Amino acid sequence: MAELKSLDFHFIIRELRESVLGGKFRKVYQYGTKSNKFLFEIYVSTKGNFWLYSDSEKMFLAQQKQQAPETPPNFCMFLRKHLAGATIKDIRQHGFDRIIEIETESSILIFEFVPPGNLILCDRFMNVIMPLSIQKWKDRDIVPKRPYRYPPENVNPYNISLETFRNIISKGDVVVSTVARMGFGSVYANEICALSDVEKNKPCSELSKAEAESLYSAIRNMGKRHLQPVTYEDGTVFPFPLITKKEAVKGKWSSFSAPLSEMFSEETKQVVQEQENKVVDEKKGKIERIIQRQKASVEKMKEKRLSEKEKADTIYRFYGTVEDILNGIQKAKAAGMTWSEIKERVKSEPTPEAESIVDINEHEGTVRVDLGGKEIELDFTKSVEENAAMHYEDSKKAKSKYEGAETAMSEKQTELGMIETMPPESTSPVKKKVRKPRRKWYEKFRWFISSKKFLLVAGKDATTNERLVKKHTDPTDWVFHTDIQGSAFVVVKTKAPRGTKFSGLKEGESVPPEVMKEASEIAAACSKAWSRGLASIDVYAVRPNQVSKTPPSGMNLPKGSFMIYGERQWFRDVETKIAIGVIVDRHLQKAEAISGPVMAIRTYCKYFVTIKPGDTPAPELARKVKESLIYKSTPEDRPLIEQINTDDFQKLIPSSSGVLVG
Repeated sequence: MAELKSLDFHFIIRELRESVLGGKFRKVYQYGTKSNKFLFEIYVSTKGNFWLYSDSEKMFLAQQKQQAPETPPNFCMFLRKHLAGATIKDIRQHGFDRIIEIETESSILIFEFVPPGNLILCDRFMNVIMPLSIQKWKDRDIVPKRPYRYPPENVNPYNISLETFRNIISKGDVVVSTVARMGFGSVYANEICALSDVEKNKPCSELSKAEAESLYSAIRNMGKRHLQPVTYEDGTVFPFPLITKKEAVKGKWSSFSAPLSEMFSEETKQVVQEQENKVVDEKKGKIERIIQRQKASVEKMKEKRLSEKEKADTIYRFYGTVEDILNGIQKAKAAGMTWSEIKERVKSEPTPEAESIVDINEHEGTVRVDLGGKEIELDFTKSVEENAAMHYEDSKKAKSKYEGAETAMSEKQTELGMIETMPPESTSPVKKKVRKPRRKWYEKFRWFISSKKFLLVAGKDATTNERLVKKHTDPTDWVFHTDIQGSAFVVVKTKAPRGTKFSGLKEGESVPPEVMKEASEIAAACSKAWSRGLASIDVYAVRPNQVSKTPPSGMNLPKGSFMIYGERQWFRDVETKIAIGVIVDRHLQKAEAISGPVMAIRTYCKYFVTIKPGDTPAPELARKVKESLIYKSTPEDRPLIEQINTDDFQKLIPSSSGVLVG
């Protein structure tokens, strides 16, 4: 039995209504990313769990839950979101077509078993929310946000009069093929002819009135038959025994779904295994591509290390020549010569130093020289030693980078080995339980890094505001707050927390003005000014000993509020803005989203954007931020930024909305 016919669905619907009508959807499983194979978990009070299976050709209640892929595809997750907990109000067949509808309080799930098949979620007004496959035909389109239209309908033999039936059958060619085209298919058409005692190959034009009536009665009676499902030796399944089947009956069943479930369970297992293997292959391919990129990076850094060291060694080997070249250029410039005159002089002088000069780039402050057949670029504003030191330093950096890349590559090779040796039923490598490092105290708050590497910590709400000021401030710290109520306190930590690389003050030093300004920007961004859409706000700074929980007599302070005593340092008209950027590490093949004052993010991030108060909802703004950063990035960095979850950007937006300004 390759697929269910319209008559089969007629009986399946009867069975489904008796079993799961009034039940609630619990979960949805999909067997493959673009597959039309689904399993719906339905709970019915007093009856328990049921498993409704469907694909492009059939639908039935499975005897048990079939193994499902561990990673649900996007459409599956979409259905879970809309159907979980929804009550099934109705289950019906559209006319006599292979189209089934399951209606809940807020949606209608349409199963199309007409080739090529589809699964469409609509709202209560039959507008398409989302289909499994977008489909377009001459007479209808299945696309989101448009009304759903049924395909051209078959005649419903259970909803027409005898006269209408006689009129339809008279226009056919041969009886059996005409009945088959009504949605019965060839097997049931043969059965109907046999039950009505009408010659199946008889031309329709020769049917008598009595024969047409007999066909009509056989069709009507067939739809009213009691379910007596059977399987035959050839593997076919029918809702009742057929007099036209020559094969012997192999088994009898209490439900129509039971034999269908048994027949297709092995097929389902095979689909799941194929999907699991595909997931493993994709993971292996991804890791192998990362390893190849890391290998290329290691080789490139090794070559750079040797090249930079060789340049430095060459500079010292030709120390006298290099010194004369650098001194000559500096003296000529000090004497008032133009660059054109200097270059002309270099061309005309027959000295070894002049002959070694290949090119002078006055705009970059460099001179390219040929030292023993090797071209090296020198900074003519620096000494011989400083030029050599720059190349030695670049050599050390290259070494550090390729050693880091080799470590990361080793980890990826270990992960690849785990995937290759894991059991077939597993879709992901076994992960060792790693003890998570204890969170630093400031990680429980909102925290930022200034351009000078000072730690800036902000409260999240009244509770964290109070905890921050009372428990995590030192006498030398600065506490910032805006000139409006209900904003976050921001603390500039003047002592670096133990075990961190933040900057701290030495005795007698004061916090740099840049840090104070950046802290005021954070205070403005983390205040009510943002949600109120204010472009700027006044911010003040005080010492911790000026912040007190002791109010004047007769006054009470709400949680998270403090009294401020003494003189305040004011920062007027601080612009309400914040920057969001990404730190990209090509060697470790990862990227991380961070936020903070604009100058700080400019210091640490190659790619960043600025946001201000606005009307764009946070989810949409986060998407725009990510798209902008991807657009600004180079082809090498773009894949790493694309891997960052949009939610990671949304968490960095101060309020529920904003606007992208650059």
